[in-house]
This record gives sequence, structure tokens and C-alpha cells, in this order.
Amino acid sequence: MIKTLFLFATIVLFASATSYFSESFEAGWEDRWVVSDNKVDEGTAGKWVLGAGEFGGPEGLKTSEDARFYSISAKFDEFTNEGKDLILQYSIGNSQKLDCGGGYIKLMPAGFDQASFNGDTDYHVMFGPDICGSTKKTHVILSEGEENYLVNKEIRCETDV
Repeated sequence: MIKTLFLFATIVLFASATSYFSESFEAGWEDRWVVSDNKVDEGTAGKWVLGAGEFGGPEGLKTSEDARFYSISAKFDEFTNEGKDLILQYSIGNSQKLDCGGGYIKLMPAGFDQASFNGDTDYHVMFGPDICGSTKKTHVILSEGEENYLVNKEIRCETDV
């Protein structure tokens, strides 16, 4: 399934109203993002393209091929939200009915290797939709050290088609 992935990722600390990262995918976005080499040697890495989705709105990142792996990342300055709320959000649209797939956003530790970013790379926060068959849920996982803490509340994700 070809998915339209609009990453309007914004990390905001509400208490101080500071935005640490925001992306609108305007000119020069390719210089801010690194596409991972993950799955390239196996021939299963997909190609990211920029474009508007079938649902309208501004341009964003789109996956261009069905049944492929996609990993891309952008760096921003290190920060702490100790004692403050953290808002992490993005928009995603699936323009085809998915059989099985996900679209996660991860907040990574400083200094991780962007070129080898993959599903096993350490992260602090991971969330996003996971659709497989009749299962339609939103994963929310917080990580500290070697431990991952899955938010057990059932958060169903909506489908776009």
C-alpha cells in the first residue's frame, strides 16, 4: 500500500511555549533530513517523495512503493522537559486500505547514527498507528535505559479509507 506520510512533526513544551522542532517540508528540507541505509542492501528500502496527499493540505513526505521499509530522521538541538509537559505530534494519512503497516514517529537520543537508523535503534518515545488486519491501534511506548514501557490504554486509530 502506498501511504501518504505527512510529518508535520512539532515538539512543544507547553509550559514554556518553546518549539524545539517543526518541519513544513519547504525548500531545503532534503538538507535537514537523512534517509537511512537500512534495508538498501536487501532491496526492500522504499523511496521517499515529496507531494500532497489525496486528502489535500500542504505537501509532506510520501512513501512511493508498497511493501517497503522507510526510515528517515532529522536532528534538532538536545533539550530536557524535566518538570514540564511534552507535546509530540504529527499527521499521517493512508490513501489506500492497509493490510498491515505502521507509521511511527520516534524521539531519539542525541548522537544516534542517522544513516543506520532502523526499527531496533534506541529511542525515548515512540508512537503512531499500527494497522494489521482487524487490529487498528496506536502504539505509545516510553523508553528509559534498557526498559520499554508500553502504554496499555487501548487507543484505536482511525482509517482514512
